[in-house]
Amino acid sequence: MAEEEKAPQATLGQKLSLVAYKALCAVLRVTDIRIVAVIGRGVGYLTWALFPSRRAIVARNLRIILDPMLRPDKLAAMVRRNMVRTSMNLACSLKTGLMSDRELERAAVIHGKEIMESHAVGGHTAVCCIPHAGNWELLARIRPLCDKVKRFGSMYRRLRNPLLEQFIYKSRTGYGCEMYSKENGLKAVLQFAKTGGGLGVLCDQFTQEGLFLPYFGKMTGVTPLPAILHKRCKGKATLLAVFTRNVALGKWEVELGHPIELPENCDSMAEVTMRINLALEKSQSDNIMDGFWMHHRWKAHADFALEQTPELLEIASRYVKLPFRMIVVVPESFDEAVNMLPMLRALKASRFDAQLTVLCPEEQAGFWRKMQDCVSYVVPTDRKESVLVQLESDEMYKDGPYDYLFMFSENKRVMRDLQKLKPIFVSGLEDNPLRKKYRFIRVIQKNDEGAPIHIQQKYLSYMARFHAIGVDDASFVSTMKGNEACTDTFVAPFSTLGKADTWPNDKWAELVRRLRDKGEVVRLLHLPQDAEKAKTMAVSMGIDCCEVAPEDVLQILGSKSRLYAVDGLLPQLAAWVNCPCTVLMASRLAARYAPQGECHRALTNHVACHPCYRTVCDAADGCCTQGISVDEMLGTQA
Repeated sequence: MAEEEKAPQATLGQKLSLVAYKALCAVLRVTDIRIVAVIGRGVGYLTWALFPSRRAIVARNLRIILDPMLRPDKLAAMVRRNMVRTSMNLACSLKTGLMSDRELERAAVIHGKEIMESHAVGGHTAVCCIPHAGNWELLARIRPLCDKVKRFGSMYRRLRNPLLEQFIYKSRTGYGCEMYSKENGLKAVLQFAKTGGGLGVLCDQFTQEGLFLPYFGKMTGVTPLPAILHKRCKGKATLLAVFTRNVALGKWEVELGHPIELPENCDSMAEVTMRINLALEKSQSDNIMDGFWMHHRWKAHADFALEQTPELLEIASRYVKLPFRMIVVVPESFDEAVNMLPMLRALKASRFDAQLTVLCPEEQAGFWRKMQDCVSYVVPTDRKESVLVQLESDEMYKDGPYDYLFMFSENKRVMRDLQKLKPIFVSGLEDNPLRKKYRFIRVIQKNDEGAPIHIQQKYLSYMARFHAIGVDDASFVSTMKGNEACTDTFVAPFSTLGKADTWPNDKWAELVRRLRDKGEVVRLLHLPQDAEKAKTMAVSMGIDCCEVAPEDVLQILGSKSRLYAVDGLLPQLAAWVNCPCTVLMASRLAARYAPQGECHRALTNHVACHPCYRTVCDAADGCCTQGISVDEMLGTQA
């Protein structure tokens, strides 16, 4: 930016902002920095008292940095201390650019100046990797204090107000620091790095466009710029960890002499960036309270899947300590929840550090605990103990704060509890009535248009459309092997959907008789809640009963057995153990709810009221499935 450039056109609000900022600068110029520090501390206490959401962010960050097992009672004092210290540092940073050289010398004590200077002369470049800690604005003022270094430069982010941007730019460059905006590209800064000097990069800021690597053991976006500069300088650049720390009211120490050691022949940007992260971790760890932890350093966006090359994956996996934690609250309807399994597998496969916690009614808990290939924890939602208490038990608390919430249930009590966890991002479907009250459900699924799609595909389409997560064939392959030794045939005449999904008893009896005439061993399969009526019906047909809990279906059914059933939970579970199913679809549309797979058949009777989506049939001529014959069920009708 040339100084002779004319001021760009600006709005009235932007002009007033510039006037206000100039007035503030006039006051700060004649105010002792210790008074500014006291005022900053006061603002910090006020911010701590009035903004609980900001306290939650700091607490979350401190758990990641220090210890994931830190509880609120131990975090409270540290959160307050950090917010007060941060506000003081920010207030003093405004004064820093206005101080005289004499004031600067009183406020800053520099360590390691000789080391930094030795790497920034004779055509060599010291790439200063700076975290957001302490009063980092001091680093833009050190050029007069390091007289052996001819050029100082710094990367920065432009302000949205063009008038403020121009005013602050002139102020910073007036002290001999060359400023390079990332919005202008890298050409100028690369040229600077090749000619030699000291170049500062605030490189601990989250960036969605950078490399994803661990910082304090948890994955986050990191700028590769220092590594790029190091590589482009071809052996004439040294990476330095540079930081400031507050030591007294209005006084800081500036650390310049910490070279970042790299492995021999290290030319990988990912490896160099990881070494920078480790060096910044150490500099931050020595003085945690000086860190700027009032923003989400470990963010989560809608596109949270990581594009990890094999090299990045190998490096990241060496240093990751805390997973990317996702809570999925599945629907109350068990047979619909089962159809979310491909989506959960896609979520698990989207990141190597993904951890899924499923929240569900107690009746589903056993099933989800069997899904160990994609589910780490299962929390029942209908216990006396709240889901919040369960989610914060020691066993689960140790893995750190939660990052993402997928809300597919309509349970208001659960939603109220989950709010208190403060996940960074919440996602849900448009037709969830909770969205009207809880506006933070930001990602929505539009109503389906055109031909109906299967419920599995509905969730997968939602993941692809709003979270850019594709699905491979492995997501549909069941890991539930089932009972491969079982060759029996089962009938399941009772539905979890209600009385509308039935088939006449006399047709069940005929079906059983014809199967037995073919020499097949036939048993009546039922869930525990249907035990009494199942026993009565089995006795009337002269066959055995087989009771099964949902999570134990794999111990009964397998690819060599067969199931004839009415629509509901059992055929959905049978499909996941690769048991061939013939299913009568009465109240629901087969295209949307039939078991998926080539070995399954769905039978419907397309009368005017089908599908009705009702639990009880009120048709005068009886349930629509009465029109389906035994021959159709057996697949022998011409």
